[in-house]
Amino acid sequence: MEDRYYFAYGSNMNLEQMKYRCPAAEVVENVRLEDYRLAFRGKAPGNGVATVLPEKGSCVEGVLWKITEACEKSLDFYEGFPSFYGKESIQVKNQDGVEKEVFVYMMNAPHKDVPARPSKFYLDGILEGYKDNQIPTDSVMKAVKRTRQEVKKEKNRYTR
Repeated sequence: MEDRYYFAYGSNMNLEQMKYRCPAAEVVENVRLEDYRLAFRGKAPGNGVATVLPEKGSCVEGVLWKITEACEKSLDFYEGFPSFYGKESIQVKNQDGVEKEVFVYMMNAPHKDVPARPSKFYLDGILEGYKDNQIPTDSVMKAVKRTRQEVKKEKNRYTR
């Protein structure tokens, strides 16, 4: 099997969690996905999970992993592929501006259309992953704040 590269932007940036899920996975480098934003979505309030949504001018910082076929099977199971998350081929850029085609898990509809706040446990795992990889956490907190506003807006829409 040829080398397979995976872009992680949420809980799979957490080195401890990835060691457990995919012991053979190797961190390659930090990369960014341009024209997307980090968002929290899902089926149940308070149980939102990370996804990326298209948004011109935004970017999502993350980790590029080199994975094996066994790793990918484990990730497919963890991500609820193909029903909850789908896989997309995308271009990421490293710090030097070099682009690489990799794959990413993106949440499927209708789940991606439902803003949902992440649990404290899940959010803490993501923040730890950002710190593990020396990526500033402000984009995560901005995504949480935006999700809170979206959830509030949704509630107001239905309680009028």
